[in-house]
Amino acid sequence: MTFVLAIFLGLIISIGGIIIPGMLNMTIAKISIKENQKQALNFALGAVVVVFIQSFLGTYFAKFLDSNPVFSEGLKKIGTFIFIGLTIAFTIMGFNAKKKKDIKVKIENKRNRFFYGMAMSSFNMFAIPWYALSSLMMSSKDLFVYDIVSIILFSFSAALGTYFVFYLYAKFFKKIEHKLTFIVKNINFLIAAITGIIAISSIYKMYF
Repeated sequence: MTFVLAIFLGLIISIGGIIIPGMLNMTIAKISIKENQKQALNFALGAVVVVFIQSFLGTYFAKFLDSNPVFSEGLKKIGTFIFIGLTIAFTIMGFNAKKKKDIKVKIENKRNRFFYGMAMSSFNMFAIPWYALSSLMMSSKDLFVYDIVSIILFSFSAALGTYFVFYLYAKFFKKIEHKLTFIVKNINFLIAAITGIIAISSIYKMYF
């Protein structure tokens, strides 16, 4: 059951972290349109190799923090305030997104798409703390155990979940492009609601 939870959490956390239209998935969509789906998926494959490494490093780092009660409790409190900050940030982003008409993404020409995907994914500095903090929050609720098998399964499923989202962008972007503006304008509010619920539940657990 522990291993199943690790796989499930890796999928959910990765999909939740990458499903918002951003630089990586929009680049994949544009490559799919301007070149072909094969090149877009090569880019996606390169990106998820880095995602696996990032999720492994983040979760493995969180293992040492979780083993030290002082750091663990302190980080969980910091994490609660981070989720509060994210709730405010995504709410503001939601209002700002309503003012934008479209999303512009520039892609580099004549590059190996696999290594280009690795390079762009490496610039995502939010990934490692995202997986570290998420696994700590799940561990605090007894949903995740920091053994090496669980960490590897979690990281692999995080990479798989990310690739799944990238595949959807590469495959179906043309069909949903006209609806993307609506999604971009409103999905931030949904994420703000989710992070707000997490923050409230964490505050309740800390003080009640």
